[in-house]
Amino acid sequence: MNETLLITGASSGVGLSLAKKLSGRYHVIAAARRIDRLNDSFGSNDNVSVYQLDLSNLDETESVIREILDKHGYIPYVINNAGIMHHAAVTDLMKEDLLRSLHVNAIAPYIIMKSVLPGMRKKNFGRMINVTSGAPLNCSEGYAAYSGSKAVLNALTVTAAKENAAYDIKINLMSPGPCKTEISPFGTMDPEVCHPTAEYLLGLDSDGPTGKFFWLGYEVPLYPDLEGVQWLEGIGNEKLRRVLP
Repeated sequence: MNETLLITGASSGVGLSLAKKLSGRYHVIAAARRIDRLNDSFGSNDNVSVYQLDLSNLDETESVIREILDKHGYIPYVINNAGIMHHAAVTDLMKEDLLRSLHVNAIAPYIIMKSVLPGMRKKNFGRMINVTSGAPLNCSEGYAAYSGSKAVLNALTVTAAKENAAYDIKINLMSPGPCKTEISPFGTMDPEVCHPTAEYLLGLDSDGPTGKFFWLGYEVPLYPDLEGVQWLEGIGNEKLRRVLP
């Protein structure tokens, strides 16, 4: 069985921790902007292939993913981990910073999903983890770019999961938890805290969940209970608070 695993953002933090942990089982394709760090971490590890990849450059993202697929072929396992966090109130947020957050946190993972899914469909197998956050659920002040971009990633993930439900392809979201990393220096946990959840999602059986959100071993609901809501008829359910007569 092909045990190739692509991990983005593998030069530091959660990505580096996962790449080190999982290279004992998978052949890891470690991609990151800082190729020198990848070489320092994995230069002597024959079970890791390194690629320089700047996800803020969407043309480069498409080119490098094509190069990876040309060399390695079908990739059954993917962890879209790379991300950036920009701090600014909405009134101070520059559109360039919002766009860069969207590029790295949402559009680049979309490009990777779009690139690898045909191979997963052909082989009728794929396991994908898109690393997200509780940010789009909490929408903390000052983090609109981060929360908004992760909300886009969440929507893309759930939609892709539904579109591939007829295949043995599982596409899920994982929040690694409050890990201490370069983009989150005030985190309280070591990145390895997410390892069990990542291994669980990579090892899902064919009847396992897809299009769900997981955090430190918990499944977290993304949406309210909308059972019984009739959108086209404008009829809600008993769990929606009626504000107009």
